Formats: sequence, C-alpha cells, structure tokens
Amino acid sequence: MSGKCGMEEITTNNTLQQNENELNKLIKYIFSLLTSVKVPENFAANSNLFDDPDFKKLYDAIIALRELTSALAKGELQRYVIGKGYIISNLKALQSDLQHLTWQSKMVASGDFSQRVDFLGDFSKAFNEMTIKLQNSKKELVELATTDALTSVPNRLALSQFISKAFKISAEQDTPLSIVIFDIDFFKKVNDTYGHDSGDKVLVKVSELLNSQFRSNDIFSRYGGEEFMAVLNASNKENALKIAERAIKLVEKTEITLNTDTRIWVTVSAGISSRLPEDKTYEDIIKRSDIALYEAKTGGRNRVCTA
Repeated sequence: MSGKCGMEEITTNNTLQQNENELNKLIKYIFSLLTSVKVPENFAANSNLFDDPDFKKLYDAIIALRELTSALAKGELQRYVIGKGYIISNLKALQSDLQHLTWQSKMVASGDFSQRVDFLGDFSKAFNEMTIKLQNSKKELVELATTDALTSVPNRLALSQFISKAFKISAEQDTPLSIVIFDIDFFKKVNDTYGHDSGDKVLVKVSELLNSQFRSNDIFSRYGGEEFMAVLNASNKENALKIAERAIKLVEKTEITLNTDTRIWVTVSAGISSRLPEDKTYEDIIKRSDIALYEAKTGGRNRVCTA
C-alpha cells in the first residue's frame, strides 16, 4: 500500500508540475499577446486550449484590442473591430470621438470657428482655446480689411459688400433704397493752409459727425479722399434728404480743433438719389448721386441736391 501511495503521490506531483508548466506557458503567451508586436504562433500550434470556448473568448478579446489600438495608433479611425466589453468599448468611444473631432477640424479649416469640443478632457480645452483665438483673429482681420484706417468707418470694400446685398433685396422686394454722397467743401484749402495732419483731423471729425446721423441698419463709409457715402435701407429720397440736411447742418455748426491755437469750421455738400425700377445695378444710383453732388458744389456748396 505504501508503494502504491508513493506512486500516486509522484503521479500527482508530476501532474501538478505539468499543469504549472502549462499555466506558465499560458501566462507567457497571454503576456506576449498583450505586449509583442506580432502575435506569437508557436503556442497556438501546440495547445489544445483553443478548443476551450472560454479561452477562445479571451483570445478573441485580446486580438480585438490589438487591432483597435493598432488602428488608433495609425490614425485609421474608420476601422471597424468586432468585440465588446469595458476596455474595447472605451476604445471605440475614443475612436468615435476622434472621428467627430476630425470632422470638427475640417469645419474649422473651412472657416467655421464656432466649433467646440467637450469630450476629450484637457485636449478639449486646448482645441477650444485654439478655435477662439482663430475666431478672434479672423474678426480682427475682417475689421482691418473693411475699416478705413484713418476715420475708423467702413471702407469701400465694406461698402461694396453692403450695397450689393442692399440693392438686390431692394430690387427683389421693391423697397426704397437711397444713396447719399458727401464731399467736404474746400478741403484742399484746409490741407494747403494748415497741413495734412490738420486735414486728417478734419476728416476724422467730419466722418464722426456725419456717421452719428445714420441708423445701425444703414452704412456710412469713406468713399475716397474727402468723400463719404451713406446707403440708407428702406429710405426714399425724401427721408434721405431730411437726414442729409440734418447731417450737413451739424457739421456746419461744429467747431473743429486743430491745435491749442487753431479752431476752424468746415461745410459739406451732398448729392442724393434713390433706386428707380429701371436701375440695373447700384452703380446707376451712385451715378445720379454723383451728378446731384456736382450740382450742390456748383450751386454754392453747403447744401444737398437730389437727382
């Protein structure tokens, strides 16, 4: 009996040792699956563990993790990987977030700086700060491109953008549209007498005074040199005339300080025209306003004439 027990004990020990060896091989194989660049194949060829459904699930889950993490590392965001569970679900959520972020980045590249990210932690903060800075930079560039550097009123670029839209709406809806061209009287004499720095001060002050008389849905802009133009939405000639007359009277009675010892007064002339049914473009209105301005200048200045 003692001999038999001894043999059983040896057999048991051998079995335990064999199981321990198999377990060590299994651990090494799983570790290799998780850490090696390539999937080790030698274990699969010599193991019957693949017949075990639970091991097969574990193996498939690890392979799915390898495929998805590899795809994410390469930026292959469209790669679909079969698998589920806590870790792979989180990775798929990250994949989905990165896909959406890619789309948002394309939108930013196209000029849509309203995009914001709130699903990637610290990266979200950096992305949002970037888009806000780009948005502000774009706004500053637009302002620089459409603002007269001296008077800070809209320039001819902003004027042309505004008036083309205004004319189209006016023609389509058959609503009034009026244009006023202002010109500072004897401005060359101001420059010749007091210098160009003083002439600039006059331009700034006159533009400020004239601009104060128009509504927010109109545009008042520097047209060139000492000329300014106002485009009045939904205003007929009579209404535009009242506004223009009030504006030039304001200029006439305002003292302009050139320096501590010099104060002057200037006057402004204006020409007005409104859209006619036969007008093809806004240039037709401008031409008539320009003719009316010439009549105001030759008729004595400091007055408003209508076409």
